[in-house]
Amino acid sequence: MKSVKKPITGKPLAWLLTLVYFSSYITRKNFATILQQVITDTQIEKDLLSIVLVCMTVTYGFGQIINGRLGDKFKPTNMIFCGLIMATAVNLLFPFFSGSVVTMAILWGINGFAQSMMWPPIVKILVSSCDDDMYGYSVVRISWGSSFATIALYFLAPLVISLTESWKAMFFISAAVGLLMVLFWFFIKRRITITQPEHTDSVESAPKAKFRIPRAALLPMIFIILGIIFQGMLRDGVATWMPTYLADVHQISNQESILSGFFPTLFSIASFSISGALYKRFFTNEVVCGAVVFGVSVLAAATLFVLFGKSSIVAILCMTLITGCMHGVNLMLITHVPKRFKKHGNISTCAGLVNACTYVGEAIFMYGIAVIADRFDWRFSIGTCLVIAILGTTCCFIAARPWKKFTDQ
Repeated sequence: MKSVKKPITGKPLAWLLTLVYFSSYITRKNFATILQQVITDTQIEKDLLSIVLVCMTVTYGFGQIINGRLGDKFKPTNMIFCGLIMATAVNLLFPFFSGSVVTMAILWGINGFAQSMMWPPIVKILVSSCDDDMYGYSVVRISWGSSFATIALYFLAPLVISLTESWKAMFFISAAVGLLMVLFWFFIKRRITITQPEHTDSVESAPKAKFRIPRAALLPMIFIILGIIFQGMLRDGVATWMPTYLADVHQISNQESILSGFFPTLFSIASFSISGALYKRFFTNEVVCGAVVFGVSVLAAATLFVLFGKSSIVAILCMTLITGCMHGVNLMLITHVPKRFKKHGNISTCAGLVNACTYVGEAIFMYGIAVIADRFDWRFSIGTCLVIAILGTTCCFIAARPWKKFTDQ
């Protein structure tokens, strides 16, 4: 008689999805990590290369909406599998087509869509399978996966570039990581079971549910979405351009500036844990918690603006605090807001929608900051970051009270 393997649930499921998100970030953030080296080697201007990043951001953002809806119609485990395969293939092909910005932009745009097949299905699996405590535990660990992947990239990139004298090798290594995850996921995904949300009677009935935003949630959601957009501008935008900023303003070498990206990522791990603990112990409202964390980034951006160009250490510390805080805000608004719609609509659709807003902000900032830095100066760019942080904090505080009324219903 054939033995039936025990389904994966609870903490093992959380760590399994952490591995998925780790491999996703390895195959998604590698280009941004080595951007300064690519600029130096290819002599392509910053604003042109930023188009490659913007293409990924746009397709990732739109893909979140599309694949968020598909995640409620098809098995989320299969969607993750397809995304992993596509991302791995693009990373394998990318070095062979790096002579053209247009070709790079097309390939990286395809990668962005592939990567958008990860997060909405992950949230669908978690909300459908976990209670509130396990959900909170899981989203923090999965968020760690993105940070650990980024740390690995920041350490690995200077070493690989030094040994191979080429940034292209990073994509082959990333493709190898993706391939290992594809094989592992293929054999393990059948042991992941999706339990039904309370408002449906069977798996087959789930796709018929229509996503809607209740009237009581409409006003706070407008400001939450704006806050998410501002968060997206600062979270990945500052981290991506930090090596270039350090090289331009403080004349740090390319490899040293890449390695400096380790510090914001390391702090992001602590930020996930701190924000999660604050939310659990002191706040019942994720938007209030997000507003408080956003406010800390205002202080960091103001310090960076006032002390502009004075010290590379101060710059690294301030940028580390800004990006770390944005990861905390992301944890509150991207992972906790969707679960509030469990009884109102489709989980995956909502998760894709709010996560897409992050990348709307990132796309605007990724290209805009390059243009500002080239046409004005980096001090003006830092001032822009300060204004964005203030706007994001304000939006969260405006949304906090009406959001509490909605969640208390």
